Amino acid sequence: MKSQLELVREFHRKIEEVISDEPRLLDHQVEFDRGLAQDLRTIIEIRRSKSGNRSEVTKRALMAIEELAEWIEAHNDDDLVAAADAWADRMYLLLGDAIVSGMPAEALLDEVHRSNMTKIAANEQTGKGTKANGFQSPNIQTILDQKRKQSTQ
Repeated sequence: MKSQLELVREFHRKIEEVISDEPRLLDHQVEFDRGLAQDLRTIIEIRRSKSGNRSEVTKRALMAIEELAEWIEAHNDDDLVAAADAWADRMYLLLGDAIVSGMPAEALLDEVHRSNMTKIAANEQTGKGTKANGFQSPNIQTILDQKRKQSTQ
């Protein structure tokens, strides 16, 4: 995990995105973000009220949405401890998604990083790196094929 954090830090440097060396709350707009968290909670409520069996995707998505809502709410409450807890829960869920689906997480992250490093500066509106002429898509299929091959050996 440490090496993946360094890769993301490298990408943030490249696109001139924020890098913080100390724990902090992100800038937030309380009213807008409160509405966003409420919208997420409404999605959870609506989906959980539906009867019938829930798929693995639905269960995991609802857990992820709930943790995202908690992370936003922690920022609105100016609660760094709760924000850190919600962030860690979100990461734990993402890693759990990799475990449940058999994804080769480290290899996929390395490949996405390789691709991201072909992007240019961040878009001011979205914060995402911009795809330019030299952009190279990640070769996800090759990584999945390699994982399947290893699994059958």
